Amino acid sequence: MNQNLDCSIYADGAALVIATVSEAMEVIQVKLAKKGFCHIALTGGTLGAQFAYALVEKLNTVGDLTGLHIWFSDERFESADSKLRNSLPVRTALANSSVKVHEVQSTDDGANVVEAAAEYEAELRDICMDICVLGLGDDGHVASLFPNLWEPAHTSKATPIQDSPKPPRLRVSFSMKFINQSDQVWIIAIGEAKAKAVTQILEADQSIPASHVMGEQLTRLLVDSAALMTK
Repeated sequence: MNQNLDCSIYADGAALVIATVSEAMEVIQVKLAKKGFCHIALTGGTLGAQFAYALVEKLNTVGDLTGLHIWFSDERFESADSKLRNSLPVRTALANSSVKVHEVQSTDDGANVVEAAAEYEAELRDICMDICVLGLGDDGHVASLFPNLWEPAHTSKATPIQDSPKPPRLRVSFSMKFINQSDQVWIIAIGEAKAKAVTQILEADQSIPASHVMGEQLTRLLVDSAALMTK
């Protein structure tokens, strides 16, 4: 079993989102008080969007959060208003203007996916995440790093994905090296469909990208009870 994981189990997805958003807010407040800035990366997928919306709701109720920066650990290279964009929940719901949001370029910006990744890489040059939130794919992928298609040796912070096995094909993703430079990495997963991948993480099965995740200070696996079921 993987002894380096901090594992938290919740009754269901709603309970997971409520608890983890509350914990994220605590980390944000502590980081802003101690050093004046905090960088958090959000993720995609159904649960990732739920987390993003819930976090934004909290941020909208707080006053000045100058120094808080929101990034995206992966993004679909689509038009800015596409429902596939992981940044859409933040852009459409965030009303706290003191929070700085860093989006990956879209197809509307006149760049291709390689250029969009290079632009995000330049923006990330001197940045490390305080928290990097990652969803978990049924196949064990995180961000847009898919089994048998990701490159562990990539040293860039942002990398273009041009052959995603799940649509859309074009994406921009944090590299594993950059993910693992985060102070804390939180992998979130709910439902029986995630059970196999969750088990692989717990068993440190290196055949899936998710098992290579290791934050500098803390690596968390946050799941509901259904995601721990074995078949």
